[in-house]
Amino acid sequence: MSYDFNRVIERRFGSGTHSFKWEGYEDCFPGFQIDTSQALSMWVADMDFETLPEVKEALAQRIEHGIYGYPSESNNDAFRSAAIAWFERRWGWSECQRDWMLFCPGVVPALYASVQAFTEPGDGVIVQTPVYYPFMGAIQDSGRTLVNNRLLEEKLVYTMDYEELETLAQDPANKLAIFCSPHNPVGRVWSREELQQAFDICARHDVLILCDEIHADLIMPGYRFTTAGLFDQYHDRLILAHAASKTFNLAGLTSALVTVPNAELRMRLANQFMLNCLSRGNTFGPLAGAAAYRTGDAYVDELTTYIAGNMDHACAWLAEHLPQVQVAPLQGTYLVWMDFRGLGLEEEELYHRVIEEAGIVGDLGRWFGPGGEGFMRFNFATPRANIDEFLIRLQVLQRV
Repeated sequence: MSYDFNRVIERRFGSGTHSFKWEGYEDCFPGFQIDTSQALSMWVADMDFETLPEVKEALAQRIEHGIYGYPSESNNDAFRSAAIAWFERRWGWSECQRDWMLFCPGVVPALYASVQAFTEPGDGVIVQTPVYYPFMGAIQDSGRTLVNNRLLEEKLVYTMDYEELETLAQDPANKLAIFCSPHNPVGRVWSREELQQAFDICARHDVLILCDEIHADLIMPGYRFTTAGLFDQYHDRLILAHAASKTFNLAGLTSALVTVPNAELRMRLANQFMLNCLSRGNTFGPLAGAAAYRTGDAYVDELTTYIAGNMDHACAWLAEHLPQVQVAPLQGTYLVWMDFRGLGLEEEELYHRVIEEAGIVGDLGRWFGPGGEGFMRFNFATPRANIDEFLIRLQVLQRV
């Protein structure tokens, strides 16, 4: 292996990294007693791995210059060009154009701005729960109506409810649908056919499509990602959000690209970015993203193999030692959706047992909306030693 994903790098308080994943997060868990110096943090979606050396070298070279003034748009342009080449090389999407891409300091700010740009207060926005909770925040915080097209689940395999989606899309009050592809937290990599069926419904009823593809590169062996950009027929209503942050562990550099093929929609979103003070880039984020997209192929290939190994390792242990706990198949992302319903615990008791007694900090299933009850989400982009520690700590649940 060219990259040492087994190496444990200290990120707790005192390490000087000020990692929100590992310190200072207690207010996110009201009602829980958490000792962050001892807790095993497996919640926030950033990795416990170093980024690739070429990114560190690019940043070090720029830092050496010593002047960090306002960057020109050419900094973002280099990021755009590298992303376009990556999209073609990795996903087979060769039609993406640089002038379709807007810079934004993160996918979540882009979600908020998109809801605000393309809907009016009171309008309905469709999401598919259980889903990444900022989707719901972007809608409700902006005064829009949250409309739930809940995913169907059978034996922890999730599918879209197309019949309900059709009904919801027919309502003229519902203006926008937000898709998560791959889906966080359930780990589905939607097939081309699944996406086309959903997008057909949206197009038929004049619903705009916003597709968050931030986890698009984190595809487990044996699966294939289909970007919504490949569907030319929907370009008149499509907004795509991408970033290098999850793939290469660059979230703290706050840089994303939002691709909008339709010129009128792109102008509306660009104006909203300006209103929200989101349009200016930063010096280091686009630079790091460009270096990652230019040189990161081997890193991603080894990374996804390693994460799949973590998943296999944990599932084998659970099957032998804690079979009441089930795991949704991980097709994409590094976020594992774990089902504790078989333990027969009340939801609050489950959360307290895992967080306080076991000392494992994970995302509460209820945060992800209807369908999250009895679940927790854990970040498996961490060295194998942390997975082993996670499993050792889970043994407290054997005493239910």
